[in-house]
Amino acid sequence: MEIKTYEIQTKKIKKEEKALRLVMLSDLHDRLWGEKQKILLDAIDRLNGDLILCAGDMLIGKEQSRMENAILLFRELGKRDVPVYCSNGNHESRMRQQLAIYGRQYQQYARQLRSYGIKILENETETVKIGTARLQIHGYEMPLKYYRKLCMLPYDTRDLRQKFGGIHDGDFHILLAHNPVYFETYAHWGADLTLSGHLHGGIIRLPGIGGLITPQAKLFPKYDRGFFEENGKYMVVSAGLGEHTVPIRFLNPPQLICIVVKGTG
Repeated sequence: MEIKTYEIQTKKIKKEEKALRLVMLSDLHDRLWGEKQKILLDAIDRLNGDLILCAGDMLIGKEQSRMENAILLFRELGKRDVPVYCSNGNHESRMRQQLAIYGRQYQQYARQLRSYGIKILENETETVKIGTARLQIHGYEMPLKYYRKLCMLPYDTRDLRQKFGGIHDGDFHILLAHNPVYFETYAHWGADLTLSGHLHGGIIRLPGIGGLITPQAKLFPKYDRGFFEENGKYMVVSAGLGEHTVPIRFLNPPQLICIVVKGTG
Protein backbone atom coordinates (compact mmCIF):
# COMPACT_ATOMS: atom_id res chain seq x y z
CA MET A 1 0.00 0.00 0.00
CA GLU A 2 1.24 3.46 -0.93
CA ILE A 3 0.43 6.28 1.49
CA LYS A 4 0.27 9.56 -0.39
CA THR A 5 -0.03 13.08 1.06
CA TYR A 6 -1.15 16.17 -0.85
CA GLU A 7 -1.26 19.75 0.42
CA ILE A 8 -3.62 22.49 -0.71
CA GLN A 9 -4.23 26.05 0.44
CA THR A 10 -7.47 27.99 0.66
CA LYS A 11 -8.50 31.51 1.60
CA LYS A 12 -11.76 30.08 2.92
CA ILE A 13 -10.02 28.94 6.10
CA LYS A 14 -8.21 31.36 8.40
CA LYS A 15 -4.45 31.07 8.45
CA GLU A 16 -4.54 30.98 12.26
CA GLU A 17 -6.38 27.65 12.14
CA LYS A 18 -4.35 24.47 12.31
CA ALA A 19 -4.16 22.61 9.02
CA LEU A 20 -6.98 20.14 8.42
CA ARG A 21 -6.07 16.52 7.74
CA LEU A 22 -8.51 14.64 5.51
CA VAL A 23 -7.99 10.89 5.17
CA MET A 24 -9.37 9.57 1.89
CA LEU A 25 -10.48 6.01 1.11
CA SER A 26 -11.79 4.74 -2.21
CA ASP A 27 -12.45 1.54 -4.14
CA LEU A 28 -11.79 -0.97 -1.38
CA HIS A 29 -13.97 -3.48 -3.25
CA ASP A 30 -14.25 -5.55 -0.09
CA ARG A 31 -10.53 -6.26 0.11
CA LEU A 32 -9.19 -7.55 3.42
CA TRP A 33 -6.00 -5.86 4.64
CA GLY A 34 -4.77 -8.26 7.30
CA GLU A 35 -6.71 -9.81 10.14
CA LYS A 36 -9.71 -7.62 10.95
CA GLN A 37 -8.37 -4.97 8.53
CA LYS A 38 -5.49 -4.27 10.92
CA ILE A 39 -2.98 -3.18 8.24
CA LEU A 40 -5.34 -0.58 6.80
CA LEU A 41 -6.66 0.57 10.17
CA ASP A 42 -3.15 1.06 11.56
CA ALA A 43 -2.22 3.12 8.49
CA ILE A 44 -5.34 5.26 8.88
CA ASP A 45 -4.61 5.82 12.56
CA ARG A 46 -1.06 6.97 11.82
CA LEU A 47 -2.39 9.71 9.54
CA ASN A 48 -4.15 11.34 12.51
CA GLY A 49 -7.02 12.69 10.41
CA ASP A 50 -9.69 15.19 11.39
CA LEU A 51 -12.14 13.51 9.00
CA ILE A 52 -12.26 10.25 7.05
CA LEU A 53 -13.87 10.63 3.62
CA CYS A 54 -14.83 7.69 1.41
CA ALA A 55 -15.34 8.23 -2.32
CA GLY A 56 -17.28 5.07 -3.14
CA ASP A 57 -17.03 1.45 -4.31
CA MET A 58 -16.13 0.09 -0.92
CA LEU A 59 -17.94 -3.17 -1.73
CA ILE A 60 -18.46 -5.32 -4.83
CA GLY A 61 -21.96 -4.97 -6.24
CA LYS A 62 -23.21 -8.32 -7.54
CA GLU A 63 -26.38 -10.36 -7.19
CA GLN A 64 -24.55 -12.02 -4.30
CA SER A 65 -22.52 -9.00 -3.27
CA ARG A 66 -19.28 -9.03 -1.33
CA MET A 67 -19.35 -6.58 1.54
CA GLU A 68 -18.23 -8.41 4.69
CA ASN A 69 -14.75 -6.88 4.75
CA ALA A 70 -16.07 -3.39 4.02
CA ILE A 71 -18.52 -3.73 6.91
CA LEU A 72 -15.67 -4.93 9.15
CA LEU A 73 -13.62 -1.84 8.25
CA PHE A 74 -16.47 0.56 8.97
CA ARG A 75 -17.31 -1.20 12.21
CA GLU A 76 -13.78 -0.58 13.44
CA LEU A 77 -13.69 3.00 12.12
CA GLY A 78 -16.93 3.67 13.97
CA LYS A 79 -15.14 2.93 17.26
CA ARG A 80 -12.74 5.81 16.69
CA ASP A 81 -13.33 9.48 17.45
CA VAL A 82 -12.85 10.60 13.84
CA PRO A 83 -16.08 11.31 11.87
CA VAL A 84 -16.51 9.19 8.73
CA TYR A 85 -18.45 10.38 5.66
CA CYS A 86 -19.18 8.20 2.63
CA SER A 87 -20.60 8.73 -0.82
CA ASN A 88 -21.65 5.98 -3.20
CA GLY A 89 -19.75 4.77 -6.23
CA ASN A 90 -21.29 2.95 -9.16
CA HIS A 91 -21.26 -0.38 -7.28
CA GLU A 92 -23.30 0.95 -4.35
CA SER A 93 -25.51 3.07 -6.62
CA ARG A 94 -26.64 0.24 -8.84
CA MET A 95 -27.39 -1.90 -5.78
CA ARG A 96 -29.39 0.93 -4.21
CA GLN A 97 -31.39 1.69 -7.34
CA GLN A 98 -31.88 -1.72 -8.99
CA LEU A 99 -33.81 -3.65 -6.35
CA ALA A 100 -35.11 -6.18 -8.88
CA ILE A 101 -31.54 -7.38 -9.46
CA TYR A 102 -29.85 -6.87 -6.11
CA GLY A 103 -32.71 -7.08 -3.65
CA ARG A 104 -32.21 -5.08 -0.46
CA GLN A 105 -28.53 -5.88 0.00
CA TYR A 106 -27.51 -2.23 -0.18
CA GLN A 107 -30.20 -1.15 2.26
CA GLN A 108 -28.96 -3.74 4.76
CA TYR A 109 -25.36 -2.63 4.22
CA ALA A 110 -26.22 1.05 4.71
CA ARG A 111 -28.25 0.26 7.82
CA GLN A 112 -25.28 -1.52 9.37
CA LEU A 113 -22.87 1.32 8.58
CA ARG A 114 -25.22 3.90 10.04
CA SER A 115 -25.54 1.81 13.19
CA TYR A 116 -21.76 2.25 13.60
CA GLY A 117 -22.09 6.03 13.29
CA ILE A 118 -20.94 6.24 9.65
CA LYS A 119 -22.58 9.07 7.66
CA ILE A 120 -23.66 7.95 4.17
CA LEU A 121 -24.47 10.94 1.97
CA GLU A 122 -26.86 9.93 -0.81
CA ASN A 123 -26.96 13.19 -2.78
CA GLU A 124 -26.92 14.97 0.56
CA THR A 125 -24.79 17.66 2.19
CA GLU A 126 -23.38 17.73 5.70
CA THR A 127 -22.07 20.90 7.34
CA VAL A 128 -18.98 20.28 9.47
CA LYS A 129 -17.32 22.88 11.66
CA ILE A 130 -13.72 22.39 12.80
CA GLY A 131 -12.49 25.37 14.78
CA THR A 132 -13.66 28.40 12.81
CA ALA A 133 -13.56 26.50 9.51
CA ARG A 134 -16.91 25.58 7.96
CA LEU A 135 -16.87 22.66 5.55
CA GLN A 136 -19.72 21.58 3.31
CA ILE A 137 -19.36 17.90 2.41
CA HIS A 138 -21.45 16.88 -0.59
CA GLY A 139 -21.94 13.16 -1.27
CA TYR A 140 -22.73 12.97 -4.98
CA GLU A 141 -24.36 9.93 -6.56
CA MET A 142 -23.84 10.40 -10.28
CA PRO A 143 -26.52 8.90 -12.58
CA LEU A 144 -25.48 5.43 -13.69
CA LYS A 145 -25.61 6.34 -17.38
CA TYR A 146 -22.31 8.19 -16.92
CA TYR A 147 -20.58 4.90 -16.04
CA ARG A 148 -21.45 3.03 -19.25
CA LYS A 149 -18.61 1.25 -21.00
CA LEU A 150 -17.23 2.66 -24.26
CA CYS A 151 -19.33 5.77 -23.77
CA MET A 152 -18.66 9.26 -22.41
CA LEU A 153 -21.84 11.31 -22.35
CA PRO A 154 -21.88 15.12 -22.27
CA TYR A 155 -22.26 16.43 -18.75
CA ASP A 156 -22.81 19.89 -17.29
CA THR A 157 -23.62 21.37 -13.89
CA ARG A 158 -27.40 20.89 -14.07
CA ASP A 159 -27.48 17.63 -12.12
CA LEU A 160 -25.24 19.04 -9.38
CA ARG A 161 -27.34 22.21 -9.15
CA GLN A 162 -30.54 20.18 -9.00
CA LYS A 163 -29.23 18.04 -6.14
CA PHE A 164 -27.18 20.57 -4.16
CA GLY A 165 -28.09 24.02 -5.45
CA GLY A 166 -25.46 26.62 -6.27
CA ILE A 167 -22.44 27.68 -4.26
CA HIS A 168 -22.65 31.28 -3.11
CA ASP A 169 -21.01 31.29 0.32
CA GLY A 170 -17.55 31.41 1.82
CA ASP A 171 -17.55 27.85 3.11
CA PHE A 172 -15.03 25.26 1.91
CA HIS A 173 -16.91 22.81 -0.32
CA ILE A 174 -15.77 19.20 -0.61
CA LEU A 175 -17.43 17.07 -3.30
CA LEU A 176 -17.26 13.29 -2.95
CA ALA A 177 -17.76 12.32 -6.59
CA HIS A 178 -16.69 8.80 -7.48
CA ASN A 179 -16.16 9.39 -11.21
CA PRO A 180 -13.23 11.80 -11.87
CA VAL A 181 -13.78 12.08 -15.61
CA TYR A 182 -15.95 15.20 -15.27
CA PHE A 183 -13.61 17.24 -13.06
CA GLU A 184 -13.97 20.40 -15.16
CA THR A 185 -17.72 20.39 -14.51
CA TYR A 186 -17.28 19.80 -10.77
CA ALA A 187 -14.85 22.73 -10.64
CA HIS A 188 -17.16 24.96 -12.69
CA TRP A 189 -20.02 24.16 -10.29
CA GLY A 190 -17.84 25.41 -7.45
CA ALA A 191 -16.36 22.43 -5.59
CA ASP A 192 -13.17 23.61 -3.89
CA LEU A 193 -11.93 20.04 -3.50
CA THR A 194 -13.23 16.96 -5.31
CA LEU A 195 -12.35 13.48 -4.10
CA SER A 196 -12.67 10.69 -6.67
CA GLY A 197 -11.57 7.17 -7.50
CA HIS A 198 -13.20 4.70 -9.90
CA LEU A 199 -10.39 4.42 -12.48
CA HIS A 200 -8.11 2.27 -10.29
CA GLY A 201 -5.14 4.34 -11.39
CA GLY A 202 -5.55 3.20 -14.98
CA ILE A 203 -4.99 -0.42 -13.82
CA ILE A 204 -1.69 -0.82 -15.72
CA ARG A 205 0.69 2.14 -15.57
CA LEU A 206 3.29 2.77 -18.23
CA PRO A 207 6.43 4.74 -17.27
CA GLY A 208 6.29 8.27 -18.63
CA ILE A 209 2.72 7.81 -19.87
CA GLY A 210 0.47 6.94 -16.91
CA GLY A 211 -2.62 4.79 -16.63
CA LEU A 212 -3.51 2.56 -19.55
CA ILE A 213 -7.26 1.92 -19.38
CA THR A 214 -10.43 2.76 -17.44
CA PRO A 215 -13.31 0.51 -16.32
CA GLN A 216 -15.19 2.00 -19.30
CA ALA A 217 -12.41 0.64 -21.57
CA LYS A 218 -11.15 4.14 -22.44
CA LEU A 219 -7.43 4.24 -23.12
CA PHE A 220 -4.99 6.62 -21.42
CA PRO A 221 -7.38 8.46 -19.08
CA LYS A 222 -6.49 12.05 -18.22
CA TYR A 223 -7.52 11.79 -14.56
CA ASP A 224 -6.19 8.34 -13.68
CA ARG A 225 -4.73 9.04 -10.22
CA GLY A 226 -3.07 11.91 -8.41
CA PHE A 227 -3.57 15.63 -7.88
CA PHE A 228 -5.20 18.00 -10.37
CA GLU A 229 -6.05 21.71 -10.44
CA GLU A 230 -8.55 23.65 -12.54
CA ASN A 231 -8.91 27.42 -12.08
CA GLY A 232 -8.06 27.31 -8.39
CA LYS A 233 -10.18 24.20 -7.71
CA TYR A 234 -8.59 20.88 -6.81
CA MET A 235 -9.22 17.19 -7.33
CA VAL A 236 -7.51 14.20 -5.76
CA VAL A 237 -8.02 10.84 -7.49
CA SER A 238 -7.17 7.69 -5.57
CA ALA A 239 -5.87 4.57 -7.31
CA GLY A 240 -8.07 2.68 -4.85
CA LEU A 241 -7.48 0.12 -2.15
CA GLY A 242 -8.73 -2.99 -3.94
CA GLU A 243 -9.77 -4.58 -7.22
CA HIS A 244 -12.70 -6.49 -8.65
CA THR A 245 -13.46 -8.86 -11.53
CA VAL A 246 -9.92 -8.80 -12.99
CA PRO A 247 -7.52 -8.28 -10.05
CA ILE A 248 -4.64 -6.74 -11.99
CA ARG A 249 -2.30 -3.89 -11.06
CA PHE A 250 1.05 -3.09 -12.67
CA LEU A 251 3.32 -0.30 -11.38
CA ASN A 252 0.15 0.89 -9.67
CA PRO A 253 0.04 0.15 -5.93
CA PRO A 254 -3.16 0.56 -3.90
CA GLN A 255 -3.39 3.94 -2.19
CA LEU A 256 -4.37 5.48 1.10
CA ILE A 257 -4.40 9.28 0.85
CA CYS A 258 -4.14 12.22 3.23
CA ILE A 259 -5.00 15.75 2.07
CA VAL A 260 -3.63 18.56 4.24
CA VAL A 261 -5.70 21.74 3.89
CA LYS A 262 -3.96 24.93 5.04
CA GLY A 263 -5.80 28.19 5.52
CA THR A 264 -4.49 31.46 4.09
CA GLY A 265 -7.47 33.69 4.87
